[in-house]
Amino acid sequence: MGTNRFCLITVLFCLAVGPLRAAEQGYVNRGTPERHGGTWVERAKLHAAVKEGGRLVVRADSGNVVIQAGSGDQMEGVVVLRAYTGNEEEARRLLAGYQLGVHLLENGGVYVSLQSPGGGRHSRSAAAEINLRLPQRFNLDVQTQGGDVQVENPLQGEARLTTAGGDIRTADVSGSVRVETAGGSISLGNVGNSCDARTAGGNIHVGDVSGAARLETSGGEIVTGHVDGALRAETAGGDVVISGAAGQVVAQTAGGQIQIGQTLGGVRAETAGGSIRCQGVQGHVVAQTAGGSIDLLQLDGSVSASTAAGRILAQWIDSMKKFAPSQLQTSMGDVYVYLPVSVPLTIDASIDAAAGHRIISDFPLTIKGDREEFSPQTITGHGLLNGGGELLRIRTVTGNIEIRKLDAKTLADLKAREADSWQHWQQRWQEKEKRRQEREQERRQRHKERTEDQDNDK
Repeated sequence: MGTNRFCLITVLFCLAVGPLRAAEQGYVNRGTPERHGGTWVERAKLHAAVKEGGRLVVRADSGNVVIQAGSGDQMEGVVVLRAYTGNEEEARRLLAGYQLGVHLLENGGVYVSLQSPGGGRHSRSAAAEINLRLPQRFNLDVQTQGGDVQVENPLQGEARLTTAGGDIRTADVSGSVRVETAGGSISLGNVGNSCDARTAGGNIHVGDVSGAARLETSGGEIVTGHVDGALRAETAGGDVVISGAAGQVVAQTAGGQIQIGQTLGGVRAETAGGSIRCQGVQGHVVAQTAGGSIDLLQLDGSVSASTAAGRILAQWIDSMKKFAPSQLQTSMGDVYVYLPVSVPLTIDASIDAAAGHRIISDFPLTIKGDREEFSPQTITGHGLLNGGGELLRIRTVTGNIEIRKLDAKTLADLKAREADSWQHWQQRWQEKEKRRQEREQERRQRHKERTEDQDNDK
């Protein structure tokens, strides 16, 4: 009798503890396939007990991944599986081929896996989407072999997001961010630490970064807010727009414009075809373009600027504490230089094929050369400003050279001209951004239509 009673208590205890252990380990609850027009849909529910500060690891060989950061100490999710066929037997076979798993990790983390029936090969007959909700303070390590990755809410943690083909989007992330896609655009909010974003084809947009940043795309524009460290931005085709940086900046594009705001370190800006504009750089500037204008404003350091076809404008601030030997050179275009009145410099200017072009200076210079209207000979200008100092070398093959004193009137005129130029550029950029947003809205609408449960066949 006593033995039977003990066995009964043991069985009841196991029945009571069993669900708790299942919850502790996480579970997957597969639903029943349902037909919606010409599509069969199955919804699977995921659940796991996690801890704030834990890590989510997702490994999916196909499918979009959408993550929402919220409250609580649970990971809850829904995986939507779709089979695009009207044949029930084929649909059930496709859906049953998906393998889902949820496993707990150390320190309150969770591992979610999705294996498709095609083993990661792209299929038009089936699709999946993983939707997960986690505590706001969590770390992400997400990888999908085909699909978009999106973090919809601000995240207090770090994020590593990878897709072999799709877009990546996040809200603000407080920790470091590393994202990579083999084909798609990248759009990130503010990043609270370092940022590394790479795509084989698409635009990269990033908010402010509280650390160093490396942004690379094989085809698309790069736009970023202020970066609190060094920044490297490279694209094989597109504009590069940088609000500013606290460290060294390298901006390179094979075809596009470069815009860089206030930078405490040096700048290297290179484009194979487009204009370059930098404002408020306090270190050494290297600006090179194969075809376009170069505007360098509020400089405090040395400059090496060259363009094959376009004007060069360089304006230094009063202190010029970091000035060193500098060079401005264009093959076809004018050169405008604005210098503080009391700056000690040595000027070496020349027009190689003058043909009516002139050197005009508010500072005393010795001008030599043939000034005939159509003479192709060289004109040179030399002078020691305020006793002389570091060398400023100015060259143009065909164009004018103007060297102006930066007094109140000249500065006001320069600001007015640059304001008009900046306004024109902003209008062009806003129009471009509007078109981009419209295309993005259309893309989302098409995606929504593709994934709706009800289709035109119903």
